Amino acid sequence: MAKSTRTARQLREILIERIEALPGMAGQTTDVHTGGVRWVDADPGDPNWYVPRGPQAEDYRLDVARVIQQTRLEFDLDTD
Repeated sequence: MAKSTRTARQLREILIERIEALPGMAGQTTDVHTGGVRWVDADPGDPNWYVPRGPQAEDYRLDVARVIQQTRLEFDLDTD
Protein backbone atom coordinates (compact mmCIF):
# COMPACT_ATOMS: atom_id res chain seq x y z
CA MET A 1 0.00 0.00 0.00
CA ALA A 2 1.41 3.37 -1.03
CA LYS A 3 1.97 6.00 1.62
CA SER A 4 0.56 9.50 1.39
CA THR A 5 3.03 12.05 0.07
CA ARG A 6 3.84 15.47 1.47
CA THR A 7 6.22 18.24 0.49
CA ALA A 8 9.35 18.80 2.55
CA ARG A 9 7.74 21.90 4.06
CA GLN A 10 4.61 19.97 5.01
CA LEU A 11 6.64 17.14 6.56
CA ARG A 12 8.68 19.65 8.57
CA GLU A 13 5.47 21.28 9.84
CA ILE A 14 3.96 17.90 10.78
CA LEU A 15 7.14 16.92 12.62
CA ILE A 16 7.40 20.19 14.51
CA GLU A 17 3.76 19.98 15.56
CA ARG A 18 4.18 16.41 16.79
CA ILE A 19 7.50 17.11 18.53
CA GLU A 20 6.19 20.21 20.29
CA ALA A 21 3.28 18.12 21.62
CA LEU A 22 5.79 15.98 23.56
CA PRO A 23 6.26 16.85 27.24
CA GLY A 24 8.87 19.58 27.67
CA MET A 25 9.42 20.11 23.94
CA ALA A 26 7.26 23.19 23.27
CA GLY A 27 9.56 25.91 21.94
CA GLN A 28 12.66 23.68 21.89
CA THR A 29 14.94 23.68 18.84
CA THR A 30 15.55 20.25 17.30
CA ASP A 31 17.27 18.85 14.24
CA VAL A 32 13.94 19.21 12.45
CA HIS A 33 14.03 22.96 13.06
CA THR A 34 17.66 23.37 11.96
CA GLY A 35 18.07 20.66 9.31
CA GLY A 36 14.60 20.17 7.92
CA VAL A 37 13.69 17.19 5.77
CA ARG A 38 16.02 15.80 3.09
CA TRP A 39 15.46 13.42 0.18
CA VAL A 40 17.22 10.06 0.13
CA ASP A 41 17.20 7.43 -2.63
CA ALA A 42 15.34 4.42 -1.29
CA ASP A 43 14.04 1.07 -2.38
CA PRO A 44 10.28 0.84 -2.94
CA GLY A 45 8.48 0.76 0.39
CA ASP A 46 11.41 2.26 2.32
CA PRO A 47 11.27 5.86 3.60
CA ASN A 48 12.55 8.30 0.96
CA TRP A 49 13.46 11.12 3.36
CA TYR A 50 15.32 11.74 6.59
CA VAL A 51 16.14 14.47 9.09
CA PRO A 52 19.88 15.23 9.19
CA ARG A 53 21.32 14.90 12.66
CA GLY A 54 23.02 17.98 14.04
CA PRO A 55 26.23 18.21 16.02
CA GLN A 56 24.48 18.33 19.42
CA ALA A 57 24.49 14.58 20.09
CA GLU A 58 23.99 15.21 23.80
CA ASP A 59 20.58 16.73 23.00
CA TYR A 60 19.32 13.48 21.41
CA ARG A 61 15.93 12.38 22.70
CA LEU A 62 14.46 8.96 22.04
CA ASP A 63 10.88 10.28 21.99
CA VAL A 64 11.79 12.78 19.25
CA ALA A 65 13.49 10.02 17.25
CA ARG A 66 10.34 7.92 17.57
CA VAL A 67 8.18 10.76 16.24
CA ILE A 68 10.49 11.15 13.24
CA GLN A 69 10.56 7.40 12.54
CA GLN A 70 6.79 7.05 12.88
CA THR A 71 6.27 9.94 10.48
CA ARG A 72 8.77 8.43 8.00
CA LEU A 73 6.69 5.24 8.01
CA GLU A 74 3.48 7.22 7.51
CA PHE A 75 4.47 9.64 4.72
CA ASP A 76 6.73 9.75 1.67
CA LEU A 77 8.41 12.91 0.43
CA ASP A 78 6.68 14.25 -2.67
CA THR A 79 9.05 13.91 -5.61
CA ASP A 80 7.43 16.65 -7.70
